[in-house]
Amino acid sequence: MKNFKYLLIMIVALALSASSCSNDDDNNHDYHLEYVGVINADLPDEFIYGQTYRINVTIELPNSCYYHYGQFDYFYEGTSRLVYPIAHVDDGVACAEIITETTFSIPVQVLQSEPYIFKFYQGEDENGQDIYLTIEVPVI
Repeated sequence: MKNFKYLLIMIVALALSASSCSNDDDNNHDYHLEYVGVINADLPDEFIYGQTYRINVTIELPNSCYYHYGQFDYFYEGTSRLVYPIAHVDDGVACAEIITETTFSIPVQVLQSEPYIFKFYQGEDENGQDIYLTIEVPVI
């Protein structure tokens, strides 16, 4: 029983010392995710049914606080595909006003015989409505 007490005391002491270690919080910062506009999309003239393609999409990042990690939302709307690139935006830090372009790719497996209509998000108009770069690709 005496050994059990010592073992219990050692476990509690180790747990307390482990929890008191300081974590380096310098890398933690505020950020939010935001849709960014597509400036170009490279699609083939036609798709072959059953094939898989990689579509290259070029986006514009408005300043040095925007980072793109290949993330995007991809929504189905009938035969249309809506593509919204997502940027990580640092909050509360100084940003250099440098516009950069970056390209990422989207895999598309052609599983419909109707033409694909891609709508790539480009931003919002003055009424807050989404605007798109629209490209139609027939399927053979």
